[in-house]
Amino acid sequence: MPRSFTPTAALCLASALVLAAPAAHAQDAAPAVSLVVGTRVYDQNGEQVGEIAKVSGDRVAVSIDGNGLVVPKNAFVKSAKGPALKAPKAKIVAVLRQAEADAAAVDGALKPGAEVRSADGATVLGKVMAMAPQGAILTTSEGNITMPRAAFFLSARGLAMKVDEKQFLAGVRAARAQKKGG
Repeated sequence: MPRSFTPTAALCLASALVLAAPAAHAQDAAPAVSLVVGTRVYDQNGEQVGEIAKVSGDRVAVSIDGNGLVVPKNAFVKSAKGPALKAPKAKIVAVLRQAEADAAAVDGALKPGAEVRSADGATVLGKVMAMAPQGAILTTSEGNITMPRAAFFLSARGLAMKVDEKQFLAGVRAARAQKKGG
């Protein structure tokens, strides 16, 4: 069964692409018109990687071996065969596999009763109360709130969110204010 396009994978690929960018520097940026659904996508060496599954704003979802990867439009260069990612296929696939492993680790830790820490691990932001289709319902000092799965990662100190305590509290308060006002 195909996996969904993961933000984690996109973030990881962005790092990989930065490392590989000098090798692709001589190529031209891919024009936006060539980034359409169904277009084959190649690596920096001309090897087919996958095909474009969706284009939304500045993001392009690429289907790779039944899995998905979301990258910014500027991650592509124009090659003789068509749009190419600025990395070799082996690196793209390795980054995708690592992102899948990371997501599986988060899923394993995202269970009722689990403490959720800030990005730096210094503060416990709340505990997982339950799982919902939209993500995890957390019990926090500000009340219960549902957070999407993509907001979590597994740190050295356990399950964590991709924000610090101040950002988390500001976001929760803003969401509560919007809910009351809307």
